[in-house]
Amino acid sequence: MVARKGGLTGSKRVKEQADNSIGAKAKRIADEAIASLGNVSQVAGKVVETTSQVGKTIGDIAQTIKPSGYQNGFQSSALTHKSDVYGGVSFPIQDFSGMIPSDLLNPQIELQATDEQLTNGLATYAGASRAQELLQAGFKYVSEVGQTRQQYHKAEQSIIKGATEGIKTQQEIVNFDIANVNLATTQEKLLQADEKLIQARVTTKAYQNETELMRLFFEAKEQKKNAEVQRLQAETQKIIQTYLKGRVPV
Repeated sequence: MVARKGGLTGSKRVKEQADNSIGAKAKRIADEAIASLGNVSQVAGKVVETTSQVGKTIGDIAQTIKPSGYQNGFQSSALTHKSDVYGGVSFPIQDFSGMIPSDLLNPQIELQATDEQLTNGLATYAGASRAQELLQAGFKYVSEVGQTRQQYHKAEQSIIKGATEGIKTQQEIVNFDIANVNLATTQEKLLQADEKLIQARVTTKAYQNETELMRLFFEAKEQKKNAEVQRLQAETQKIIQTYLKGRVPV
């Protein structure tokens, strides 16, 4: 009789847990929201407040409330609900309700394991743990390789930057040499310009000398003409005087 009583108690506990499950709570919350609120968008807001507890059930409830989707400017198809809380990892579902007996003096536990299962299971878990340890060591090594590669590329970049700066320095040296050549060329142009200036001055002096000679030439020519005029005037005057005196000039 004690065992039967314990069995009934366990069944009652299972029913209570089902009534208090996440899905049942979500259903009750949705029913209360539908009864108290007429606006579908407000119902959705009420349900969304329980998202952390409802999980996947919230998507089903939203479709039950209004299959055509939410109104007031946006549709339910635009909303995404995260239902995979384990990120794609398959997590086992374990019922702990039958693991603790209601009568510790007369325990009844459905979950049992043989010695062979224990040995094999522990060996399996030990091997799996060693595999996990090895995988973690491998991942750590891969991470270290990645970090080493990063440092390698950073060092490579530093060398390339150093070589680039060296090339820039050589360019500056070449630019300096070009500037010196340009300076020397300009200096030669200055000397050439100076020679042209000297030649121009010589030409000017030659023209000045030629001008002076021309002046002297025309002055001498003018003096010669003046002398001839004076001679002619003197001879004319002499003829006049001779005529006046009744003499015939010889």
